[in-house]
Parts: sequence; structure tokens; C-alpha cells
Amino acid sequence: MTPSQEQRLKQAARDAHAAERRGDDAAANEAWRRFRLIQDASRDPDELLAEGIALSNMAIELVGAGRGLRP
Repeated sequence: MTPSQEQRLKQAARDAHAAERRGDDAAANEAWRRFRLIQDASRDPDELLAEGIALSNMAIELVGAGRGLRP
């Protein structure tokens, strides 16, 4: 992670905590979403792709289970 990304990550966390202290759930959620996006930007693209595929497969299984089907 670059120093710039680290600074942005820390700022997003500060923003999220400040919003939580104010009781502003929408702003806190937006700041935590920004935090995750900055964090994910430093991850290996293949790791992110594998995680996305795993989540998609899980969603397909859950839909099938909800319909009483097996994939």
C-alpha cells in the first residue's frame, strides 16, 4: 500500500468513526464503503477475482436452496 493510500484509508476510518459518534448511520456506511474500496485497491487482482467468483457461487447455491433445488 502506498503512503497516499494509507493516508486515504486513515482518513476514511476517521470519517466513519466521527459519523458513528454523531449517530449519522448513512455517512458512517458511506465512509466504511470508501474504506473498503481503498483497502481493496491494494489487493492482488487475482485474489479479488477469486473472492468474487466464490461469492457468486455461494449466491447461486443460496438461490437454489431457497427454491428447494440443488445445483
